[in-house]
Amino acid sequence: MSGIDMAPCFKVTVFEQEHFQSKCQELTTECCKIQERGFDNIRSIRVESGAWMGYEHHDFQWQQFVLEKREYPHWDAYSSSLGYHVERMMSLHPIYCAICVL
Repeated sequence: MSGIDMAPCFKVTVFEQEHFQSKCQELTTECCKIQERGFDNIRSIRVESGAWMGYEHHDFQWQQFVLEKREYPHWDAYSSSLGYHVERMMSLHPIYCAICVL
């Protein structure tokens, strides 16, 4: 390893309710099952750095959402182009790129 700190490349804050309400937790690594962190689901999210992939179900299953640096106050902020209604996110992981891993 070259001694580069990887944490600043990826940082997201997840919230259990819409509009950044209720419980929250900061993540810098993948989360395959949000229930293991004491959440029922993720209803809003703030991506602070890096790109992330969010999933409708745990273990990175079903519908996926690309999340770039911005705030997503409710489900349709990240899934508005879908043909069906998805109001939750249950797992997510950083999208690694060559710049962050070099």
